[in-house]
Amino acid sequence: MDKTQYRESHYLLFGEPSSQVYDLFDCDATAAYLSEMGFSGNSLTQARKLKGQSSLYAGFKDPDARYCDFCGRLLAGVEYDVLKDGRERCLECSQTVVNSKQEYETLLIQVRDGLCMKFNIDLPSPVPVKVVSQKKMSAMQGSRFVPTKYFDARAVGLAVHKRGSYQMFFENGAPRGSLTATTAHELTHIWQYSHWDWAAMQAKYGGAFLAVAEGMAKWVEIQYLFLLNEVEFAMRSLEHEAARTDVYGYGLRMFLNQYPLSRGIVLKGDTPFMHRDEPLEL
Repeated sequence: MDKTQYRESHYLLFGEPSSQVYDLFDCDATAAYLSEMGFSGNSLTQARKLKGQSSLYAGFKDPDARYCDFCGRLLAGVEYDVLKDGRERCLECSQTVVNSKQEYETLLIQVRDGLCMKFNIDLPSPVPVKVVSQKKMSAMQGSRFVPTKYFDARAVGLAVHKRGSYQMFFENGAPRGSLTATTAHELTHIWQYSHWDWAAMQAKYGGAFLAVAEGMAKWVEIQYLFLLNEVEFAMRSLEHEAARTDVYGYGLRMFLNQYPLSRGIVLKGDTPFMHRDEPLEL
């Protein structure tokens, strides 16, 4: 066997035929053990998953393509669902739609516990959840949803603080992945409500205050996806949200400049939560 053939076929098999190697090693159990120990999200794994990344995300700029309104994936052919209000949903998202209030509440608890553990913060609990139509969700935030064939930016969640209590609203028809991201975003707002001196923050940041509040929530949303090892979804969200020209995109870019994202399942470096009185240096 020459060197080229060895490198291509047997470098992980110690030079032996695969049948003999698999008889000697319990490969499935070894892989499961390494995954449980946290070795499945390292930089090499992520690099392999993101191979050909440019082809995945360049489609956002394709004027002839259609995109899922929930995950941003390119919609292939006719294999997607169109909701009554015009939102388009890929088949993968349709398979994981969260339908019942109990499912929403369970997901809320899971994301809340995940944020508290991964970012070492505390959040109030419980928080009531209400699911509404996209039309009502947009109206609550003073906007109007107009569907297009592209990935439509819109109001998908809302955290409300009133007289010391909190409530969260979500659009209906959302799959588990995008709902997880939205929940992380809105729970960040609830953390802001319960930990910030609102008047002091508004005085400090002035006209940039809304960008600071929304930028931090967007940063947490995307960072949390990376920590869950949802690398592909996190990368799509990062590219789309960082390119926005509103307070969400502007705020996110400011936070990315000060707090580089940890691209693995382990959080590294400072987070905005660590600097409650000054989360962003202007």
